[in-house]
Amino acid sequence: MHRQLATELPPRGGLRGLALSASKELEPGARAMLLLAEGLFRIDVTMHGDSLQTVVRNFSAGAIEMDGEAGPGGGDSIALGEVATYRPGQAQMGFTIGAPGDRLLVKVTMATLRFADRGTVRVSAQAIVRQAPDR
Repeated sequence: MHRQLATELPPRGGLRGLALSASKELEPGARAMLLLAEGLFRIDVTMHGDSLQTVVRNFSAGAIEMDGEAGPGGGDSIALGEVATYRPGQAQMGFTIGAPGDRLLVKVTMATLRFADRGTVRVSAQAIVRQAPDR
């Protein structure tokens, strides 16, 4: 069963929003659904070595446009002491989805922690989904 948290955000500039948050512990190479916005999109993740592969599945009636600015999210993760054994990582991605006049702007932040003793990686994500302003 997929579990995630969903919270409506206060309107910003008259535009409604939603925050989605979930976390999964994965074995290397396993693919899992991380976030789901019913009728809109689904984000699946797979760990391949040190790489986090993401797949965005579009369930909306419109097109999906990936944000070319998506990337490592502000630089390297630095961990000192015992925390360094978990090799924390982070990534960000963004996209716009939906039909013209009903577009949504989605920003996703993901974080990883490695558990060498279990041979798994914990992947956590938070997505902020807001109505896109009219152009």
